[in-house]
Amino acid sequence: MILLTHIALMFALVLHLGVDPHYRTGTFYLRWASMAMLIYALSYMLWTVIKFLIEGRERPTAALVAHMKAVLSRDDRFAHALHSMVIFISMITVFATIKSTIPALNPFGWDRVLINLDRFIFAGLDPYVVTSAVFGNAYAVVLLNILYNMWLIVVVCSMVWAAWTSDHVKRLRFMFSALLGWLIAGNILAIAFSSVGPCFVAPLLGDQTYSPLMKLLTDIDAETGMVWALTAQDVLWSSYTREAGAISGISAMPSLHVLFAVIISCATWGMGRIRRWAGIGFAGVIAIGSVQLGWHYASDGILGGALALFFWKASEYLTIWTLDRPARVANA
Repeated sequence: MILLTHIALMFALVLHLGVDPHYRTGTFYLRWASMAMLIYALSYMLWTVIKFLIEGRERPTAALVAHMKAVLSRDDRFAHALHSMVIFISMITVFATIKSTIPALNPFGWDRVLINLDRFIFAGLDPYVVTSAVFGNAYAVVLLNILYNMWLIVVVCSMVWAAWTSDHVKRLRFMFSALLGWLIAGNILAIAFSSVGPCFVAPLLGDQTYSPLMKLLTDIDAETGMVWALTAQDVLWSSYTREAGAISGISAMPSLHVLFAVIISCATWGMGRIRRWAGIGFAGVIAIGSVQLGWHYASDGILGGALALFFWKASEYLTIWTLDRPARVANA
């Protein structure tokens, strides 16, 4: 229902405004996500075969077939895992298509408001000044960049885990939170508060507020060659200015990086002390990195984190309703 609502709302908006969606980004993510799922499946089967060979199984192929049947049938995984992955991939495709179309749907215009909001929150200071006091050196920036780049891997792994976990409550809560995140934060609010973020505010809008931060990152990259955020930003800028390229889509408010990091942190909260603190640490690193690497205003991350907590709480009620509904129908 959430996926169909997302498709219907975005289609209606595009049709109403007479805008041509940028399908190439959505189709790129569709191909990439499908390939990632295939690689995960093949890697798992390869690891299983290697394990069987180490154990000395005489018929590893037959053992693999039997093992995969058991995996698919155990805990009703065949009933929920495949359709969960289809929903995730479909939602990402719709989200990416609309994100690339945001400038046509609503021109960028909120950056000055967000800059002033950050200064209000940080007592007159730009937030990168605060983060740079601790993380403004080459070692910290490179480390933040490495960890920040792991966000996509962690999010993809979390989606695979959510689809295949036997914990139906945790699976549904993660799915509901993620789907609401893509719909409400990733598209609706991103369109409403259309903004480019610190890294693009100077070339696109002529605002020099974040020029010192971008110079710092450029200097560190010249020294280390490891500030890959600048490369990614150059790719997005090139796609935007040339209206070409598979990877495109500029949107700052709210931060989906922080939103999904906090959702993952919520999901790991009840999984033991190590994973709980790993989830908290991951969310903290992403929040700091989003500012220090020039991707987001601090207010982007604050709203993203708040929305993640709201979606996670809302997912509790949606999950209860979902799991209770079959029983109510059966009783009726």
